[in-house]
Amino acid sequence: MTIATTRTLLTPYTETLEADFVILNCNAINRAQMNGAHSVSSAKKLFQTVLNDSSLYAMAVLDNKNRDYLGHVFLQHSDDGLAELGFIFDRSHWGKGIGFEALKAFLSKACWELSLMEVYATVNVGHQPSIRILEKLGFKQGAVKSDIHGPYYEYRFTSDAVVSETA
Repeated sequence: MTIATTRTLLTPYTETLEADFVILNCNAINRAQMNGAHSVSSAKKLFQTVLNDSSLYAMAVLDNKNRDYLGHVFLQHSDDGLAELGFIFDRSHWGKGIGFEALKAFLSKACWELSLMEVYATVNVGHQPSIRILEKLGFKQGAVKSDIHGPYYEYRFTSDAVVSETA
């Protein structure tokens, strides 16, 4: 099912979006806060996972007017019953509110369709743009953790959180 917002369309993935997905994920600037760029080969493998992994609820974000590929949003279910939100947008669309607009619609629809009560997200410490988006969506900062890539925050969202229409 496609989700429409004022400026975006969120649509399920098809094979026709592979090249756009690969380009997005091979770009070092786009993925600077996501543990680095993928190689073409690893991005293609990731795309096949997006298409075929039933634990992923993923959508392509397209421009509502010209259908250009803007980014990728997903929820990944884990074995412990939790769902992790992830997102990446092309750098040419950063700072325009498109990420928040798309994620607000996606998160609402996904929580309802998947009967999710809680979602978490991780963000590198100091990555203010993603922190602002998560907080505007109603996520609350939790633990500070660390892995081989450095320190990161874990944010939590409960489905009873209210996201303001003007946020």
